[in-house]
Amino acid sequence: MKVVVLGAGLIGVATAYYLWRDGHDVEVIDEAAQAASVTSYANACLISSSRALPWPTPTASKTVWRALTDSSAPMRVTKPFDPALWRWGREFMSYANSKDFERFTRAKLSFARFCQSELEATLSATGVDCGYQRDGLLYVCRSESTMVAARARATLVAAHGYDTRVLSRDEVIALEPSLAASTIVGGTHAVTDAQGDSRAFTRALATWLADRGVKFVWGEAVTARLTQRAQNYELHTAKGQRKADAFVVALGPKTPQFAQGLGVRVPIYPVKGYSVTVPVKDAKLAPKRGGICEDSLIAYCPLPSESGPTMRITTGAVFSGRDASFRASDFSPHREHFEALFPGALDWSNPSVEHWACQRPMTPSTLPIIQRHRFDNLYWNCGQGHIGWTMSCGSGRVMADLIAGRAASFDLSDMQQL
Repeated sequence: MKVVVLGAGLIGVATAYYLWRDGHDVEVIDEAAQAASVTSYANACLISSSRALPWPTPTASKTVWRALTDSSAPMRVTKPFDPALWRWGREFMSYANSKDFERFTRAKLSFARFCQSELEATLSATGVDCGYQRDGLLYVCRSESTMVAARARATLVAAHGYDTRVLSRDEVIALEPSLAASTIVGGTHAVTDAQGDSRAFTRALATWLADRGVKFVWGEAVTARLTQRAQNYELHTAKGQRKADAFVVALGPKTPQFAQGLGVRVPIYPVKGYSVTVPVKDAKLAPKRGGICEDSLIAYCPLPSESGPTMRITTGAVFSGRDASFRASDFSPHREHFEALFPGALDWSNPSVEHWACQRPMTPSTLPIIQRHRFDNLYWNCGQGHIGWTMSCGSGRVMADLIAGRAASFDLSDMQQL
């Protein structure tokens, strides 16, 4: 079967791998010049399966109010009168109750575990090197209030089979000695969480697939239009109509604009996040494993580079429509909060410091869309949100199941639906 995948980010390339594995003739089309050039370019690089909790909670109204009124909050709304945000927000708040939180928690944590297993199987089968390291992530607390919340979260995820250990300050420092200069009061260690360079993975897997016959088409945007009085459809690039037995839409935050040409409303809103990659100045002062500060919600991950060790630092969830721009001031929290944990570790004045912002494709439930919809040969694999790295290979595996007509490897009944 000829299958065309639209999008060469984490989700698109992982989907192409599983389709190739099933023996399909696979083609991947992307408007960028290479894989992982937008949302997958500079993300947190953490496989934080134990943190795969739904955003709509019974107390979500407090979070929303702060996002609307506090300009220093990690989650902010800068475009409050966007009609698309209001539609998305109404559905989001409809899930902000105990029953749906329990249902989505069960589904999301289970799916994240399945996805991490699939990622590890893919790494083993292909030999792709992305610096994958599975010795747990640290979630550190600088106040007693966040420590209380961390204990509650550890209890919650333990009920779903995750080994998350509550640690004292001394126990955290024993695992990460570079935190000794900080004011942390304790934290948790998610034993099976992991880290790895998601951009390196995506590009290496794309190369691996290209060497085995998968065709990658770069620099071509795809548009859709209805034909035969909306009973059929066509997909086009600048070079003409693209034909295949099946198409997979894996366009991340651009999926809703693409879907408009087909008369399909996709419940995804782009949520902007910011990352900065900084060279390490003093390795003795820098963390050796990734983690998250529970107070500021900055995530950090050590990454190798050709010029030496670096640190990827990410934070922010900004509802700003399609605006992916950034200013220097957007990265002040990254430096402030990282320095509070690891003072003097990084070379912030180095000219190779790289700033980045991108939009994450969030659904109201914060669960992904993995389904066939509208037409028999049109499949959707999108909405993995802020944990696309965690969910990439599992999403690709299940999508390949659907296209093959076999039972899905994971129960999709609680996923976001079109």
